[in-house]
Amino acid sequence: MNSESQLKSKTRLALAGMSVFSLAICILGVNHARDVSSLAASDPTPLAVNESATPDHKVYPKPPLPRLPRAGGKFVDPTFHTEIMRATDERDDKGGASTFYSRWPTFNCDNTFILVRKSDGSALIKRFDAKTFTVSESFQAGPVNVPGIGNVSLNFESATWHPTDPNVIYCNTGYRDGGMNLYAYHVVTRRYTLVKDFTSLGGPNDYLWRMTVSDDGDVFAWNQYRIGRGDENPIYLVVWQKSTDRVLYQMPTKGILDKISLDKSGRYAAIAYKTKQPDTTYTAYLTLASGHLENVKWNPSDSPTGHGAIGTGIFAGFDNWACGINVRRLSDAHAPRTVFRFADERGIANWSMDMHATLLSDNEDWLTVGTYRDPSSTLPSNGAFEGEIFQVALDGSGRVRRICHTRSSIDNKTDASGYWAIPKPTISKDGRFIAFTSNWEKSGRYDLFIARVEPAPRLSNNRHPESIPSPANLRRNRRVMPRTLGAN
Repeated sequence: MNSESQLKSKTRLALAGMSVFSLAICILGVNHARDVSSLAASDPTPLAVNESATPDHKVYPKPPLPRLPRAGGKFVDPTFHTEIMRATDERDDKGGASTFYSRWPTFNCDNTFILVRKSDGSALIKRFDAKTFTVSESFQAGPVNVPGIGNVSLNFESATWHPTDPNVIYCNTGYRDGGMNLYAYHVVTRRYTLVKDFTSLGGPNDYLWRMTVSDDGDVFAWNQYRIGRGDENPIYLVVWQKSTDRVLYQMPTKGILDKISLDKSGRYAAIAYKTKQPDTTYTAYLTLASGHLENVKWNPSDSPTGHGAIGTGIFAGFDNWACGINVRRLSDAHAPRTVFRFADERGIANWSMDMHATLLSDNEDWLTVGTYRDPSSTLPSNGAFEGEIFQVALDGSGRVRRICHTRSSIDNKTDASGYWAIPKPTISKDGRFIAFTSNWEKSGRYDLFIARVEPAPRLSNNRHPESIPSPANLRRNRRVMPRTLGAN
């Protein structure tokens, strides 16, 4: 299990004496619609979106489970009336199938293929038809032939679809055999092409892992691991620019830094520290062009974001002080804005949940969120927004689009009720499809499901004020330590 899997703790703050405010929540996306059982498979019309000005922090109890169809079958969420397709079943994997993580895309650029994680960590690729909302042919990505080594299995965790070529996905092996190479996998020919050999950056026991890529496919970042280094891993954080073939950074971690994530513009990177530092620094944001590293402290003012997503010059996710969602511009990292609270109609916050979120859609005015009851929490739950997929407006208006209940129950007691059964949603670039994982109330397995929705509306008052320039001529900085240590 990766470090993301292991770091599941979330700070719970005492609520005594805190004043709780309520935001007016407008349902901009509850999908009220026809009975999908009567829909023809070729019906290209998505379910209608009912827009309402009625504030809604209601707790919606989960009704009896709908009848679960085989893979490819569809049903309607009985609470929010969203059309959902079960995309995998036991024919795809006897143990289960899921998304890889909310930051890595399930859907390719034109919604013709989806990437699915099998229970053993390997990749399953399925054809997806957005017009008819169907899945068809599936196949497992095979090994790559590494000269001098032979066939090597690929680790598709962090694999990223090409931004404009729907038939290409970037990946690497995730181990020392060919692990310092970047590959492009062609899903039609089912062949690999070597994009870049980074062997010169390390030794024979080094490998690249946890890739992130800018939205234009030009800037890449990885953790660089070395076998035998244990808790010191990763030993470097690497950033490379494809258009200039330059390694912009190979930053030594000194056993303190944990991971790096590029923003979608390729201009910024979020750097996580393994633990809160003695000076309370918890996280940092790197401006690639200048090398400036801005540290964020663990305090109510900086309010470092928990599980969340990085967009174009912004980061949005769990607000550890407000029990909600905050968003910050990466150019002004010390000024987060709380834009939403996980509170019921009485204004009482629900601290018993954990969440994952995605900003993979081109429309970054909304954060797509998936929640579940955290089995490690000892706090009482009021059920507000628990076990749901929904979208939160990042303009501060408090608007929310309630999509569906996930019906995933997590207790971490079995493979089918642990980490890989957590919803961890992803969204298509056009915002029409949301993929998530569910174990269907501890059914003994987990599967990937896809919700079809009307794309979230653009919010004219939520434009990012700064222009994000192309990173075409970023300076090269290698083996550079942060100017000040501490961040997560």
